[in-house]
Amino acid sequence: MRKQPLVNLFLLLLVLLLGLWVWLTPEQPTGAPSEPLTRLDPAAIQRIEIRNNNGPRFVLQREGREWRMTEPYRVPANTPRIDILLDLLSTPQVESFPLPAERLTEFGLDRPLAELTFNQTRITFGGTHPYNYRRYLRIDDRLYLTNDIFPHHALARAEEFISHALFAEGTEIREISTPDWRLYNDQGDWHLEPANPALEHDQLRDKATAWQHTWVARVIKAPTTPGDATVSVRLADQAEPLLLEVIRQKSQTLLVNRALGLAYGLNSDALLRSPGLRPPGIGE
Repeated sequence: MRKQPLVNLFLLLLVLLLGLWVWLTPEQPTGAPSEPLTRLDPAAIQRIEIRNNNGPRFVLQREGREWRMTEPYRVPANTPRIDILLDLLSTPQVESFPLPAERLTEFGLDRPLAELTFNQTRITFGGTHPYNYRRYLRIDDRLYLTNDIFPHHALARAEEFISHALFAEGTEIREISTPDWRLYNDQGDWHLEPANPALEHDQLRDKATAWQHTWVARVIKAPTTPGDATVSVRLADQAEPLLLEVIRQKSQTLLVNRALGLAYGLNSDALLRSPGLRPPGIGE
C-alpha cells in the first residue's frame, strides 16, 4: 500500500514530461503545400473583364497604383476591392484534372455563373461540388476545385466595383450651390450666401473639405425617379458645373449623376445642411 503514492507521483511526472515534450516539439507539416490556382503575378495584371448574368460586362484598367473602370462607366474603380479579387489568382487549388468536355453540365460549366479574364487568362466559374461545396473553376482545358470564397466578387454588378469616393483624388472644389445656400471660394477664402456672421472661416473650409473627401455608403444605377432638388458643384478643372439630383429615401439620401447614370448613397443628409447647421434635436 505504501508504494501507491510513489506510483501516482511517477505517473504524474511522466504526464508532465510528455506534455513538456509535446509543447517543445515543433509542428510538422501535415502534407505538401497546395498549388496556387495560377502562376500569374497580381502586380502584372493590367486589365480585368468580368461577365456574369447580373448585368452588362465591365472592364477594369490599371492606372499606376489605382484602377479605373472603362466600361460601361468611365469612373475611378474600387481599388481595395480589386486587390481582394486579385487574391483569386493565388488561391490554393484543392484538386485539378483535365476537363472532360462531354461533362460540362455536371460541373456547371455549360451555363457558367461568371467569366473573369485577367489580361489574357480566362477563369470560368462553374457550380459547386455536391458534397463539400467547393467551387469548380475552368482555365483553358483544365478543371480546378477551390474553396468557394470569391463568388460574391465574380457575381457583382459593375456599380459594386466603382470607387466610393464622391470625387476623384486631387479634385478641387470651387463652389457648391444648393437651393438653400451657396459656398464659394474667392482667392483662397470661402464665403457663404446667405452670410452668417456667427460662423468662422474654419467652419466654411471644413464644409468644403467634407464635400471634397466624401465617401459614400454605396454606388448604384441611377433610378428613373426625378430628384427633389439639384446641387451644383463647380470644379477647378471643369468649365461646366457638375449637377447632382437629390433623392431623399427612408434609409438613405441619393446624389444622382445623370450624366454618368449613377447614384451615390449617403447615410444621412448632413452634407446638404448649411455650414454650421446642426442636425435636428442637437443643441436645442
